[in-house]
Amino acid sequence: MLKADSKFNNSASAEYGFLRRRYLNSYFLRDRIIKLLFSLIFALMMWISASSFIYLPFTPVPLTMQVFTVLMSAIFLGKNWALFSQVIYVIMGIYGLPVFAGFKSGFTALAGPTGGYIAGFIIASFAAGYLYEKADSGKNRIPERLIIFISCIAGLLIIYSTGFLHLAFYLYGLDPATGLQAKALTALNLGVMPFIIFDLLKITLILAIVRIPGFKKT
Repeated sequence: MLKADSKFNNSASAEYGFLRRRYLNSYFLRDRIIKLLFSLIFALMMWISASSFIYLPFTPVPLTMQVFTVLMSAIFLGKNWALFSQVIYVIMGIYGLPVFAGFKSGFTALAGPTGGYIAGFIIASFAAGYLYEKADSGKNRIPERLIIFISCIAGLLIIYSTGFLHLAFYLYGLDPATGLQAKALTALNLGVMPFIIFDLLKITLILAIVRIPGFKKT
C-alpha cells in the first residue's frame, strides 16, 4: 500500500511539474508577444511623433513629440524592449522610410543637424528604462512618480548631450573658421535651450498618464 501511494505521489508530482512548466512557457510566450507588439507600436509612434513637427525660425532642430514617445516607451516597456523599439525606428529610417523629423530618411538625416538626437533616443530609451526598473524593484521607499521623473530627466539629459555634441561638430564642419568653442555655444542656444520648457511639459504629461486608473506597464 505504501509503495502504491509513493508511486501515485510521484506520478502526481510529475504531472504537476509538467503542467506548471507548460503554464510558465505559455505565460512567457504571451508576455514576449505582447511586448514585441507594443515595441512595434512605439516604433510607429516615433514615426508619428516625428511627423508632427514645428520648425522654429532660428534653429535647424524641429520641435516634435519624439522625446515624449522615447521616455514613455522606457517607462511602459522597460529598458530592453524600449531599446528594441528605438532600434526598429532607426532601421526603418535607414532603409528609406521617411520616419525622421521633416519626413527625412537615410544616412543623410543621421549625418544632418538632428542626427545626434536620433542616436540619443536609442541610448536614452535604455538608460531611462534601466533607472526606472532598478529604482522600482521594491527595495526602496521612493515614490513611483519621483522615480519616473528622475528616469525621464536622465533620459532627457542624454538626448540633449548627444544632440548638442553632434550639432556642435556639424556646425563646426560648415564653418570651421569661427572655432569649435563658438560653435558649441551656438549649438547649445539652438539645440538645447529653446526646448527645455517644452520637454519638461512632456515629462509632466507622462507623470499625468501613469496616474490614469488602469494604466499598466508591460
